[in-house]
Amino acid sequence: MSARLARLRALLEREGLDGLLIAAPGEEGPGWASRAYLSGFTGSAGVLLVTRDAAVLAVDSRYWEQADVETAGRGVAVLRAQGPRSGWLRELVGNAGAAGKRIGVAPRDLTYAGFLALEAAVAEMPAGDRPELVPAAGLVEELRRVKDAEELALLEEAIRISDRAFERLARELAPGMTELEAADRFERYVREEGGSGVSFPSIVAGGPWSALPHAQPRAEGFAPGAPIVIDVGARFRGYCSDLTRTVVLGEPGARFREVYEVVRAAQLAAIEGVEPGMRASDAHELAHAVIRAAGYGEAFGHGLGHGVGLEIHEDPYLGPSSDHVLEAGMVFTIEPGIYLPGWGGVRIEDIVVLEDGKARVLSHAPKLTLEGSDA
Repeated sequence: MSARLARLRALLEREGLDGLLIAAPGEEGPGWASRAYLSGFTGSAGVLLVTRDAAVLAVDSRYWEQADVETAGRGVAVLRAQGPRSGWLRELVGNAGAAGKRIGVAPRDLTYAGFLALEAAVAEMPAGDRPELVPAAGLVEELRRVKDAEELALLEEAIRISDRAFERLARELAPGMTELEAADRFERYVREEGGSGVSFPSIVAGGPWSALPHAQPRAEGFAPGAPIVIDVGARFRGYCSDLTRTVVLGEPGARFREVYEVVRAAQLAAIEGVEPGMRASDAHELAHAVIRAAGYGEAFGHGLGHGVGLEIHEDPYLGPSSDHVLEAGMVFTIEPGIYLPGWGGVRIEDIVVLEDGKARVLSHAPKLTLEGSDA
């Protein structure tokens, strides 16, 4: 954590800021993830203020003991907030040495109502103590793009859990099992394998329903020979995994074989071609070019992938309009797909990390085409 705080302070210097305030409501989202990333605190409410010389986390009585435990040894002081916001906020600003200073606030971390409440609390402070609140977008998200060794180890465990849970589910898939039943089984297996839960609502879609990239599971049974898209993930100590496999029960038809092989070739081209220094939009094109050459270019409408970490979707974004540049240490998905309304879809997704100038695949769940056989 001290290294992360040091990197953030370098960004504060670059941006001409004296500090950064992270006021994140809720148990998920960029604010929660950034607060956890910098402090270790995983509770659902709290305000973190990082300045050039201090880092102070203010939490209410629900989280006093949790905050003490989770921030221990991380260079973060805990303020036991009590009473009106204006009172403890003044104490927070004073403890962090931010009185009268220029403090950045990340727009994604707060609702507009939350920002107005923060402004109102600052206005109640004595004039000399009031910090100047200015927009500061994406500073911690910029740091989180590149994973350190601790993060990578947690990600790999989340991925191993989802791999094992999917393998258990895949052995049990059978005609007549419903999409909802498959999703429920995966979630149970994630917990049995050591995960805290799924990292996002599971996508299980069979037949024509699989042409919807973000389809919700239904009480519909699987039909033999139809594509089944299963997009799932596990969470472990806050870190997420993301895995998609497309399977078919029974003998696949010629169309399934054709579409699946195009998607598989597109994914392989991207995995083999991505490298540090590449524009994320060019990485997307590695896969899209394969799909386009096969005549399915318009059937691949989403980006090639996205970063994964404390959030299931975070920087970098690998899409045709992305201006991100890939760097060593980035962890992201590679997930091309083809979606044909009225028939169904095929998507294959793995997580990779950029190491030694190339992608190392972290996902190892089998890729099935025929029941019980590897593709």
